Amino acid sequence: MPGLARLERRKRPRGTVLLCGVGRLGFRVFIQLVETHRGGPETVVCVDGQEVEPNDVIHLRHGARVGENKAEFCARLGRAHPDRDVIAVPEYVREEKAESLVEKWRPDVVVITIAGGRTTPVTARLARAGREAGATTVSTGGVFGYGSEDVRVLSLREASGPVARELRSLGAPGDHLLVTTGRYIRDPDPLAPAVLDRVARRLVEVTLRSLQGPEERRQREQDRESGRR
Repeated sequence: MPGLARLERRKRPRGTVLLCGVGRLGFRVFIQLVETHRGGPETVVCVDGQEVEPNDVIHLRHGARVGENKAEFCARLGRAHPDRDVIAVPEYVREEKAESLVEKWRPDVVVITIAGGRTTPVTARLARAGREAGATTVSTGGVFGYGSEDVRVLSLREASGPVARELRSLGAPGDHLLVTTGRYIRDPDPLAPAVLDRVARRLVEVTLRSLQGPEERRQREQDRESGRR
């Protein structure tokens, strides 16, 4: 069936994702990207300087060792995948290295899931560098909650809240995307695993849609049009 073979070839992995931070949220994003079948990224570049700690249950559950660098653990997990290349950059994502990271890896999508301390300056700089290079950029803007909160994807220009305001003040572009529950560190809500799962799903959805280029969209539209005839 030559037609089926052509369709299968179109559903191949493509593009590069720069995943900045593979902690409890970023690792969930990584797992879902690697598990994507008939598509997804060809290359995932994982950047993180942290080591796995005893409270990193999700990493340990997938076979990590306490003290192992998180980015290198991701590369170890992805090494056996026949269609995907997982690259570890075992260093902290720093503001002054944002442009060089984007320039080196030339990603199609930059996913920013760094946590701990004030992360908005490096997020804004990564977003700016990524958009200038033509990549889709997406980060989080408040993801606390118990599990039933509405998880929204908003452009920075339409988002509200302290994270969005600070990102705008730091020069992040208006078309940078935020995934948020609208609940922040100032609120009493915990960071429940159910929320992290749902936020990760939205980050992955943005990523997968962004990897589908104009050529594929045109082909899909042509296929639909042929089906109507």
